[in-house]
Amino acid sequence: MKKAFIILIIVGLLAALVLPLLNKGNNDSEVAFSFSFNDNVAIEIGKVIPLTFEVTGDLKSISLEINGENVRTWKNPAGKIDYKLNTNDYHVGSFTIELIGISPDGMTQNEQRLLRILSDVKPEKWSAKINGEFPHLETNFTQGLEFDNGTLYEGTGDPNQNGQTLIAEVNLNTGAIKRKMGLDASHFGEGISIFGDELFQLTWKNQKCLVYNKKTFEVVREFSYSGEGWGLCHDDKNLIMSDGSERVYFRDPKTFEITKTIEAYTDQGPVAYLNELEFIDGLIYANIWTTNNIAVISAETGKVVAIIDATELVKEGKGNGEVLNGIAYNKLNKKLYMTGKYWPKLFEVTINKKAA
Repeated sequence: MKKAFIILIIVGLLAALVLPLLNKGNNDSEVAFSFSFNDNVAIEIGKVIPLTFEVTGDLKSISLEINGENVRTWKNPAGKIDYKLNTNDYHVGSFTIELIGISPDGMTQNEQRLLRILSDVKPEKWSAKINGEFPHLETNFTQGLEFDNGTLYEGTGDPNQNGQTLIAEVNLNTGAIKRKMGLDASHFGEGISIFGDELFQLTWKNQKCLVYNKKTFEVVREFSYSGEGWGLCHDDKNLIMSDGSERVYFRDPKTFEITKTIEAYTDQGPVAYLNELEFIDGLIYANIWTTNNIAVISAETGKVVAIIDATELVKEGKGNGEVLNGIAYNKLNKKLYMTGKYWPKLFEVTINKKAA
């Protein structure tokens, strides 16, 4: 009993010493300030939003940060503080707004909210109309589709994990593969794009971009990236990549470093599940995964300018296949082509920009 009693005393003393230290660093104890609103904020770009907060305790300073960047700092703040944020200083997308307060003894507290800046453009409703059709291999789980100097290339995935990932040069008129290079079952291929003399191929979860010699299909190097790889295209300067979210990354083709990021937003909010990509005249065309729709996104701002309804293609071409996926623009004849995963057909299409 004595031993147990002594142990209890020791545990009690340790708790008395340790708990105050833990509580001292707890941001939730005796918060000296707070935003005057509890909900996250959504506002159209171009509008000014009042960010009001109340200081209720003794603070040496309080700072307002947006996505980790300091916007303003107040010294010895007290009472109600109003700050007007001009959304024209930012792009459409999601941002973390954070208050960081420092007490006289140097302790830090913070409080966060999510800010979404919406597009000021209501997307137009376009539709895809069939002009012609071509055979497409039903064994191709299409992940990437692209023309280069009039030659069609395709990249596929491997949902059954049996080594079906490949890149291929395809005969448009017959659907036959003219030459190909495959990967083992440990790789799930995603979007492809041809930049100069090289073909770039993303992988879904391997976090690798494989770079091939366009003429020989020999792997010449590879890049690593964080997250998932989905769609890929280019604007003659940057590779443009999607990851299944609303985010679109511009990457240097020599280093694969991110040079710019945009987010696809309408006047209602983000457009996620962006999949296969194609760049046409300053706009990014993006399959929206699991839907019959294609988002048309400004490469400059991220604003979604139109949504293309491609239901006509799905009805005519899906067969026993899966979702719509695959957009390729042939610069030589200025024609647009689309297909889907395991589809028996590939279509030449025109875009009807009148209301669908």
